[in-house]
Amino acid sequence: MRILLVEDDDAIATVLAKSFADEHYAVDVAQDGYVGWQLVNAFDYDLIVLDVVLPKLDGIQFCQRLRDYGYHMPVLIVTALDSSTRKIAGLDAGADDYITKPFQIDELLARVRVLLRRAQTPILSMLEWGALQLNPNTREVTFGEHLLNLTPKEYRLLELFLRKPSQVFSRSAILDRLWSSSDSPGEDTVTAHIKGLRRKLTQVGAPADLIKTVYGVGYRLKPLEGFESPGMPTPTSLDSPKNLEINDQKATLAATSVHPALAKQQQTQVTLRSLWQRLEAQQGQRLNTLKQAVEAIAINQLPPHLHQQAQRAAHSLKGSLGIFGLTTGSELAQRLEHQLAVPWSDRLCDPNQLRDWVIALEQEVAKGPSLPEPATPTPGLPLLMILDDLAELTPDIAQAGRDQGVTVQIWPTDQPWPALREQLNAGFLSMANSPTPGPSLPVANWIMINLRLQTMPESNQQQLLAIIGLMAPALPVLVCSANGSLHHRIQAARLGASTFLYNPTVAEIIDWGMTLQAQPVTARVLMVDDDPDLLEALPQRLLPWGLHLTTLASPAQLWSSLHRVAPDLLLLDIEMPGFNGLELCRVVRQSPLWHHLPIVFLTAYTDISHSHAAMLAGANDVIDKALPGPELVQRLLQQLKPTPSLPCPLTALPLKFCCTE
Repeated sequence: MRILLVEDDDAIATVLAKSFADEHYAVDVAQDGYVGWQLVNAFDYDLIVLDVVLPKLDGIQFCQRLRDYGYHMPVLIVTALDSSTRKIAGLDAGADDYITKPFQIDELLARVRVLLRRAQTPILSMLEWGALQLNPNTREVTFGEHLLNLTPKEYRLLELFLRKPSQVFSRSAILDRLWSSSDSPGEDTVTAHIKGLRRKLTQVGAPADLIKTVYGVGYRLKPLEGFESPGMPTPTSLDSPKNLEINDQKATLAATSVHPALAKQQQTQVTLRSLWQRLEAQQGQRLNTLKQAVEAIAINQLPPHLHQQAQRAAHSLKGSLGIFGLTTGSELAQRLEHQLAVPWSDRLCDPNQLRDWVIALEQEVAKGPSLPEPATPTPGLPLLMILDDLAELTPDIAQAGRDQGVTVQIWPTDQPWPALREQLNAGFLSMANSPTPGPSLPVANWIMINLRLQTMPESNQQQLLAIIGLMAPALPVLVCSANGSLHHRIQAARLGASTFLYNPTVAEIIDWGMTLQAQPVTARVLMVDDDPDLLEALPQRLLPWGLHLTTLASPAQLWSSLHRVAPDLLLLDIEMPGFNGLELCRVVRQSPLWHHLPIVFLTAYTDISHSHAAMLAGANDVIDKALPGPELVQRLLQQLKPTPSLPCPLTALPLKFCCTE
C-alpha cells in the first residue's frame, strides 16, 4: 500500500517515513501542501497523512480540495494545535481521523491500520488462496505448514495479489502501488521481484504458475480450480540448506521469543535513537533560535522576524520531541510556544522563567531518546506444578518434560517450611514488580514443588497461596495428588489450582502441562475515566499481559471509539462529568452489537448501593481502583476467558425500546 506524508518538519517526516517503511508501506514525502497536491494528481494513494500547519497550502485547505475534486482516500490529520476548533475544522473538511502531537509512533501506526482496513471491504484478518496464507497482523506468510521468508517488497507484492486475486496488474500499476516516487525503478525491477517470489513459493511446494503471467498485460494469481493442496510428499527442494536455515530460525525464535509488545517497543527505541543522531543538529538550531529570542525578550528588543522564528521553533520542538519520547522536553517546548504566542502584557512569566525553561529544554535535548533495555528471552508464563504425595514421579516428569523440549526446575523441599517459604519468596517475589510476565529467573518453563497438602497447616497453606498470588496473576497451577477426596480438592482450589489431577500417570501430567502453559492473552481494552493519573499508569501495567489499553478522558467519545477500537473489554468509572458510567453502560447494552461485551466498573465507589446499581446497568464486575496490581490484572483476565454465550440480562426482560427520530 502507498502512503503520502505531507509534513514540513524534517525530524517528524524522517521518523514517520522510516516507521511506515518498516511496516512495508511505500511512502512519498512532501514538504509543503503544493508539492503534496502535485503528487496526489500524479499517483494513486491508499492513505494521506497530513500536517495542519503547512507552507503554501495548509492541511485544512488541502483536505477540502481533495474532497472537492472527488478524492476518497482516507486522510489522517496530524497536528500540534490543541484547539478543538481546528480539529473540528479538519474533520469537517473531510479528514477521517486526527492525532495530536506529541504522539506515540505505535498509536499513529494503529490509526493508519484502522483507516486502511476501513477502506478495504470486506475486512480480512487472513488472506488465503488455497494453501497459501498471509496474515496482515503478524506479516507471516505460509504455504501449508511451511513458512516463507520474504523480503518487504515480495511480501507487499504477494499481499497486492491476494487482496485482489481476480485482477491483472501491469508492471506500471505494481510500480505505482509498491514503490515511492523517490525510488523511480524500472519495470525490470518488478520482473525480478516476481521471479524471486515465484522461486520461494515453488521451494515450499506451491505450483510453479501460482503467479500467472498474462502476456501483454501483467500478472495475476492462478484461479483456484485445479489448485493442488500440499498434502503430497514434501518436494526435495525443501531439504535445501536455505530452507533448513529458515526452519531453524523459526524454531529458534519460538524458543527464545520475548513478549511481542516489548520486542516492538525495543525495536522502535533503536530506530528512534538512530534517527536522532541524524537530526540532532536540527534540534540544536531550533534551540539556538529560542535562546536568541529569550535574550532579546530580556532587553525588550525582540524583532518580528525572530519572534516568528522562535514560535516556529517551539512549535516544531513540541511535536518532534514528543515523537522521540522526550515527553518533558515536549512539555517545555509547549510552554515556550504558549508564552511566545500571547502579547507580552498577557504573559504570566518573566524572562528569567523563559531562560530557565530553555536551559531545561536544552538538557532534555542533550539526553536524546533512551536506549532500550536488553531483551530477556522468556518462554511465556511458567507452569507451577505441585506434586502432593507423588514425589517419586519427580525425576520421570523432569525427564519427560526435557524430551518435549521443556526445561524443568525442581525446588528442593527436603527442609522445614520456613526455609522453603524463604526460597519461594526469594525466587518469585520480584515478579510482582517486574514489567514483564515470567519468573525473575527465567531458567525454566515448569517449576515443580513436592508438598504434602494433607499435613500442611492451614497457616502455611495461606502463606503459600500469597506467594503464588505474587508470582503472576494468571500463572497456571497444576496440582497432582494421590488423594482425590473433596476436602483435598478444595485445598488445591484454595491454592489457585487451574487443574487437579488424581493419581495421574507421567504421560497425563505432561499432556496437561503442555495444555496449561500458554502465552499471555492479546486483547483490546477500552477505558473511560476522568482520572488522569489512572489513564497514564494503567496502560503500562496491562501491556505486559497482552492487554492493549485505549483510554478516553471524555465520556462523550465512547460511542465513536467503540466502533473504532472494537474492544474485547470495556472499563468504566461510575462518577464522571457529562455522562456517568451507569448511563454509558446502559447505552452499550441497548445495542445488539455489544450485548456480550464484558463491562467492568473500575471505581472508588464499591459500596453495596453503587455495586448493585452497576450490576443492574449490565456490568460484569465492579473492581476497586485501590486493588493491588496482580489482583486487578487477574480480575480483568478473568473477564476475557471464553464463556458460554448467555443472553444479556437486559435483553431477557420483556422491554422494547422504540425511537421515532
